[in-house]
This record gives sequence, structure tokens and C-alpha cells, in this order.
Amino acid sequence: MSDAQVTNLSALLAQTAAQFPDHPGLIQGERQWTWREINARVDAFVQALRALGMRPGDKLLVQSRNNLAMFESCWAAFRLGAIWVPTNFRLTPPEVAYLGSASEARFMLCEDVFTAHIDAVRAESKHLEQVLVIGTPRAGEHSYEALLAQHAGAPTEMATVTPEQVLWYFYTSGTTGRPKAGMLTHGQLAFVVTNHLADLIPGTRETDRSLAVAPLSHGAGIHALLNVARGAATVLLPSERMDPAEVWRLIEQHRVSNLFTVPTIVKLLVSTRRWTSTTIRACGM
Repeated sequence: MSDAQVTNLSALLAQTAAQFPDHPGLIQGERQWTWREINARVDAFVQALRALGMRPGDKLLVQSRNNLAMFESCWAAFRLGAIWVPTNFRLTPPEVAYLGSASEARFMLCEDVFTAHIDAVRAESKHLEQVLVIGTPRAGEHSYEALLAQHAGAPTEMATVTPEQVLWYFYTSGTTGRPKAGMLTHGQLAFVVTNHLADLIPGTRETDRSLAVAPLSHGAGIHALLNVARGAATVLLPSERMDPAEVWRLIEQHRVSNLFTVPTIVKLLVSTRRWTSTTIRACGM
């Protein structure tokens, strides 16, 4: 590994929070969170993870639908110098158990609707030590919101990282066998963000809005990084169900200017024959 240093990718969030503190950063249903609020919550989560024993290089397994905590969890992992290991929330408990074991994650952040997934990871992996729950925890688990409240007001402290330092295990099924982790680094994703802003959504600024119609655990999560870098709020669907009529309503309500999607979703949206005057840049796979 090179001795060279690179800016910790979580600086994107801190810089945006400093520039546009009172602008919305995340929108879901009737709720909005400003960049200042999100950055402060990430700082609190970083401090909570440190207090629980997380070290740079440790892995944070995340099983959650798109929500505020899911959005925050990647920035906390990056800021701490840890590795984010998000799962597609539609995976079964045995599938998530394999990812937990294969990644050697010591920490797991999970929504309380996925208790079977927690139990499956505990049964399969000898590495899991701490479980943090979005919602109501069981005995031996930690409440995500309680931890943030306990460590509110923590300063922004970013781990020193190198260009080759891994920050995300990007699991993909590939064509055969078990899911495989693409190892994304601070240097690589910094280049991706710069390149995509220059090529895919140039001119994006803090008044723009992006719509996440796919899980943040995969390509939509990478696309969210671009919008954070420019202060553009990400709009989340109110539920995990992708209703084309609701998507079009949100596009019109928030004047959405870009989104990440796949051909299947584009076809579904186009087939509804609902049009809008808003110009949208769709970035897909």
C-alpha cells in the first residue's frame, strides 16, 4: 500500500454541510433533514462506533431499506476509515448470513423488521460482535437513535486514508457462484464522483434534486455520492414498493433533475404514459 494520502471521501458531506447547512439533504415523505443535521448525526454515529470498539479497517454490515440511517451509515463508515458492507434488503436471511461471514463484519446495522437476518448472521459468523438496530432493539442489541443521542455534539474527525484504502465492499452476484465483493477505495470513488459530475450530471448544484428509486446498497448509493458533493438533496420513495404513479408525483413535486435507474424501471415509467415538464437526466446501468 502506498504511503500517499488522499482526502477521506466523507469530506464531501462535511464540506456540503459547511456550505449549505440549512438546505435539505434528504427527503422522504413529509420529512426533510438538512445537511447540518445529517452531518452532525454522522459525527455522533462515528463516535458511537468508536466507543463500541470499531477501528479503521473494520466492516459495518448494513441490512436496511432506504431511509435516513441507511443514508448516514456509509458516511460514518467512510469517516471512521472502516468498510461499508451494505446488503440488498430483499436478500433472504441465509444470503445475508453468507455476506456477514464472508466480509468478516464485526458490526451490523439492521432495521428491526429484519430480526431473522440478524439471527442468521449471528449463527453463521464468528466475527459479529455488535448489533445496532434501526427501531426497537432486542436484548443485547443497541438502539441506533439512542446511540446518536448519547453522542450528540461529537466533532467531525476523519480518519487519515490512502488512495488504495478500501471503504466499500460492493457485493454483486456476477454470473455464477456466491456473491463477490468489488473492493472500492477512497481514491477510486473520488475519481468516480469527479468523472460522473463532469460527464453524467454536469452543472448539478444545491437547488437540484435527485430521486433514488433503487436500493442505496448498490448503484443508487454511488449516484447519491455525486449529489452530496454538489449539495443536491436526494428524495427517497416513501416505501420499498416502486409505484410509477408515485415516482412521477415525486418528480413533479420536487422538480427532480436526475436519478439512477435501470432499463427495466425506465420501461415501467415510460409505459405509464405520465409526462412532466421537468428535464431529468437518468443515469443507469
